[in-house]
Amino acid sequence: MSFERQPLYEFGPFRLEPSERLLLRAGESVSLPPKAFETLLLMVQNSGHVLSKDELMRSLWPNTFVEENNLTQHISTLRRALGEGAGENGYIETVPKLGYRFAVPVREIPANGDAELLVRRHTRTRIVVREQEEEETSEAEGSEAALSRERVAQSVAHSSIRRRLAAIALAAIAAIVITKFRSELPGVRPKQLRTLAVIPFRDLKPDTETQFLSYSLADAIISRLGYFDGIVIRPSSYVAKFRGGEADPRSVAQELHVEAVLTGTYTRDGDRLRISTELVDVAKAEVIWRDTFDVPYGQLLTVQDRVAEDVVRGMRVQVLPQTAARLKPTAPHDPLAYEYLLRGVNLGTPNDYRYSMQMLEKSVELDPTYAPAWMYLGEAYASYRAWQGGGPAYARKSRAAFDKAVELDPDLPSLRTVLAIQMMEHGELDKSVVTLREELRRHPDEPLAHWWLTEAYLYGGMLEESIAEGERALALDPMVNSGSTFNTYLHAGDYQKFLSTLPAGEGARTIFYRGLCHLYMGDDAGAAAEFERAYAEDPSLLHAKYGRAFLYAIRHQFTEGREYLGELERTSPVADGEMLYKMAQAYATLGDTPSAVRLLHAAMDHNFYCYACFVRDPLMASLHGESRYTELLNLAFNRNEAFKHEYFD
Repeated sequence: MSFERQPLYEFGPFRLEPSERLLLRAGESVSLPPKAFETLLLMVQNSGHVLSKDELMRSLWPNTFVEENNLTQHISTLRRALGEGAGENGYIETVPKLGYRFAVPVREIPANGDAELLVRRHTRTRIVVREQEEEETSEAEGSEAALSRERVAQSVAHSSIRRRLAAIALAAIAAIVITKFRSELPGVRPKQLRTLAVIPFRDLKPDTETQFLSYSLADAIISRLGYFDGIVIRPSSYVAKFRGGEADPRSVAQELHVEAVLTGTYTRDGDRLRISTELVDVAKAEVIWRDTFDVPYGQLLTVQDRVAEDVVRGMRVQVLPQTAARLKPTAPHDPLAYEYLLRGVNLGTPNDYRYSMQMLEKSVELDPTYAPAWMYLGEAYASYRAWQGGGPAYARKSRAAFDKAVELDPDLPSLRTVLAIQMMEHGELDKSVVTLREELRRHPDEPLAHWWLTEAYLYGGMLEESIAEGERALALDPMVNSGSTFNTYLHAGDYQKFLSTLPAGEGARTIFYRGLCHLYMGDDAGAAAEFERAYAEDPSLLHAKYGRAFLYAIRHQFTEGREYLGELERTSPVADGEMLYKMAQAYATLGDTPSAVRLLHAAMDHNFYCYACFVRDPLMASLHGESRYTELLNLAFNRNEAFKHEYFD
């Protein structure tokens, strides 16, 4: 059945035109939201028969988890549109404890314009077939079909076997017809999107009291979609700069490498909040889905979840039972706590972890029940300790924050990946690999899990496998390395590839790694310029401090450099294996062999035993021939072989 040939339906003063998505009353258009229109069409096609709530929800939201309240709202919308008062059963009759019945006669007007009263046969699966078949495309075919139907009718009258076969055939035809019909209804055909960005919503009547909703609505949708497989959604930090919702979806899609963009607006009118959302397929320049609804402003903290659920339905994301069981509310109880959270996340994006921690601490103080805030706080503590000189106390604070997040929501998206990162950077490499692989078993297309498995394999010395995971992560999300670098290419000696994969932007961390790559290539002048820039950008960043140590070596200020590194060890203790390795590199370039060997041993104690890195590293050239270095190489080789046997043989 093609969409253009769908019949029309008339009941009372109304005319329903599926092909045009129109409901007319005495020739005047009656506005209906898309899902309410589909509800009405389904009920009209089954007029006179009870449709259970479960049947309606399965038909309207196939393979999607929804609450019964969503159906109830659409029924209420239809009753208002049809002119029914509260509690009335005019067109739509409520059948207590079962469902709804369209209670008035319906006339169907087929494609040829001849009206007929709907006579239906309902199968056990609620498939509907008209006993009077549609006319064929030619008169000869029509006559032959009529004769065939007459003969079949005679045969059925004399044979119970044929009667059963005919029933089976009708059911099969019905299944084919209804499947095709559903697939051709606008807005019903599932469209699987691979990549999506959610732009902060735009306030149509700017108000400082509701300004925080611009970002929080988008963040809530992103958080909710994080529970679903089959779609890659850009994190909130990616879209923070689009606050206000004025960005062009095409520009956003190009910058964030996504296929679809969700935009939205909201307006406060007295005690009501009106929200509109629109999902755009940017490549095709078409709107896939849109919806609008009103909520009481007093229910402000429920808005985020309601919008998120609406988007999930509109995107036709398949919801497995185990996924539905994991869904948790995404809004905190205190709007100010949410605002502190958003500020903290934004501050953490440019690696300003000191102020990020302050904002996040205020957030959990106001609302200690919101798991994402604890997860972000754990990340901020850990990053502050690793990169901005925080002491051991921040390691304990980080683990406590993560434990709280796990307690509140063990299925929080990305939580396992973040935990694995902390395990890796605190010397628990095996736990990290197991955790990341488990996350990928549950969510095979999770870019961040692939990205950090890249790092884990680097620690274990599996360079080829590490590069494969990194490329997989970048294929899923070209911006997955926005806060880190593809170090495996550097250690593998592919310097141009490493430079080409550096994240966008000129943060101190990225600048340092560009300088380190120049140092690997023997370009001392280029390295010195980058190290100076990194330190000027953020002198508190540990990477920038290491860059300053390399500067002493480049300038042949070996004594000053050794003193500087010794002081750095005392004031900024490091627990991350790869960072200990960088300190060993700095000592090696300054000619301090005993300290370089000591730090290399410490790096291996923290499970950074990349044998391939050690033997290829040009910054370790001064250690070649040293017996203690040879012993470390042998130890690294043996541990690398054990890692390979454990996870790849």
